[in-house]
Amino acid sequence: MVESSIVESTENNDRKIKDINPKDCHLPLPNNCFPLAHQVAGHFYGKGRTKLGLLQTNDGLVLKPVQSPPRGEREHNFFKRIFLSEDHELNQDEIVLRSLCPTYRGFLTHSDIIYIKMDDMAYGFKLPAVIDYKIGRVTYDPEASQEKIARQLKKYPPVERIGFQLIGMRVFNREALTFSHYDKKFGRALAEDDLIHGLALYYQFHQTPQIRAIKETIKKFEEIKLWFEKQRTYHFYSSSLIVIYEAYLEDMINEQLKNSSKENQNLDEQNNNDLVIANHLNSVRIVMADFAHVFPANNNLDSNYLYGLNRLIEHLKLLLSPEYKFKDVRFNEVNIK
Repeated sequence: MVESSIVESTENNDRKIKDINPKDCHLPLPNNCFPLAHQVAGHFYGKGRTKLGLLQTNDGLVLKPVQSPPRGEREHNFFKRIFLSEDHELNQDEIVLRSLCPTYRGFLTHSDIIYIKMDDMAYGFKLPAVIDYKIGRVTYDPEASQEKIARQLKKYPPVERIGFQLIGMRVFNREALTFSHYDKKFGRALAEDDLIHGLALYYQFHQTPQIRAIKETIKKFEEIKLWFEKQRTYHFYSSSLIVIYEAYLEDMINEQLKNSSKENQNLDEQNNNDLVIANHLNSVRIVMADFAHVFPANNNLDSNYLYGLNRLIEHLKLLLSPEYKFKDVRFNEVNIK
């Protein structure tokens, strides 16, 4: 096995994935790395043409293989600019953007493959429930060929109206203590009117609805929306928002509220409850992902992304409505540990 080496240089030496012979796979894994356990979308290790996919380490990092040019170079250069530049080299939009992305930790070379290293946003979770939304009614970038545009339009025609896609999620099964994986085929197979039930499934409406997780998701989406309503630096095409929460979040909060009430009878109960809830809601994490199609905004708002984000927020708010009735849309699920 070729030993892993940490490459400190930021020179553009990303290997072309299209040059890799599929017969070389399974490619040997870098030391102390293994396929990302909570991955719900994207390229999976051991599958597809290149067999390359997301990896994770035991110390809280995710490794993403750099794609073939120009996509891989564009994404890697985006990370390097946002996280390796000094503050005075960035505008305010870019400085704030650091807090919306997984922190870049350099890159690693193994078997001639370049891997982007970034924080694993699910690190420390016991039972991470994960969903991946692709945001925007337009999923092709300004450099896309007519053939590429036609392929994208054919994949999911309703996206022009809906503004976002459900491309993967990990749903907790309480009785079996397992997760079910639903991929992009599931999301695209849902009728437009049933898409909201797919979101409800992620928040466990089929068993114990995670209402607090929904409210916290909306709150954090609104914060991201505020940034997009101001920033005129980048346009994000085919980019994702990933949401993660502890699958037992509602139970954890209720149990601690019960115990805390007994232990702190002399304290202000409301303040104590607020503190307990806030502490647990910190575990609802949202991160932007997939930056292979990020382009200069030329001082224009990213109306495409804003449209999709607004529509997603609208859908989530409907889940909180007393009139909402859950419809079970489970099919083609894959049970995973």
